[in-house]
Amino acid sequence: MRRNVERNRPRSGFTLIELLVVIAIIGVLVALIMPAVQAARESANRAKCQNNLKQLGLAGQEYHDTFSSFPSGWLCQPPVYDAMGNYLYGDQNCAATNQAYQNYMWNGLVGLFLKLEQGNLYNEINFSLPPYPGSSPSDPTGANATSVTRTIDAFVCPSNRRAAAAIYPGTKLKVGPSDYRGNMAAGMVLPGANAGCPTLDPTNFNCLNYDNGVTYQNSQVSMADITDGTTTTMFIGEALTFIPQGQGFWPDATNCCVRTNIDIKINTKPRTGLRNYWASQHPNLVNFVKCDGSVSAITNQINPLVLNKLMTRNGGESISSDEMN
Repeated sequence: MRRNVERNRPRSGFTLIELLVVIAIIGVLVALIMPAVQAARESANRAKCQNNLKQLGLAGQEYHDTFSSFPSGWLCQPPVYDAMGNYLYGDQNCAATNQAYQNYMWNGLVGLFLKLEQGNLYNEINFSLPPYPGSSPSDPTGANATSVTRTIDAFVCPSNRRAAAAIYPGTKLKVGPSDYRGNMAAGMVLPGANAGCPTLDPTNFNCLNYDNGVTYQNSQVSMADITDGTTTTMFIGEALTFIPQGQGFWPDATNCCVRTNIDIKINTKPRTGLRNYWASQHPNLVNFVKCDGSVSAITNQINPLVLNKLMTRNGGESISSDEMN
């Protein structure tokens, strides 16, 4: 008799409906919490990114103290000709500042390694040979193939990627990433009949400035050269590149710099055929470090004309603080 009573007694537990209600409540709570978690993660990533730029800015200051100039945008050997105009030696792709950088040229920002506690890596690199194997006939085996695989944490924004090497296009070589570029130049030259620029055409490379920023071909810009003021002239900023999508690498010249123009907006691909542009994975802004070592965030709403003013070192423009937002 006792056995029958115990068999008929209802068992305690959740019904299926109760379980579904609990799961639904948990789902709602997660949905409410996730935006706050993502915002906190992005805030931490942005702070780390700004700290990276602060390190690069301080390294630039120390570099200037040592060599009396900021590092070059990219490095190449200008060609030398005899009295008859015959080519003797040097790189014919290095004759003028408006010639495009090549992937066998070195990114001049590697000079900051000496000030970023990367002296061992700097000394390991053979700068007389190109970064990648096969990028030049003089280096078929790739003397620097090991060095370029190193990842430099100060060159990596955590909002954009993990701090790990990635495959360089056209090779099987993993190369250290970089999410930061130097400020090459900004704006356009005045049209002239003999300058190849009859009208202000942003698609005509003869109409563009290539050496009025801070980091360009074999540049040696000093503090004295920045007559617009170091507090209103950008040194390095966050940038993305077209090829491959968003990926950048620290060793070669093709990822060294950004040339700004009036058709370029923050976080927007330019219509002209420029490789690099100012962009980040932070919502609506890009972080920069100025030539005085301070870090600022520039929003997407900034006027492109003001952005150009911030890039030129000696344009003679005046900029108010409210224009920089």
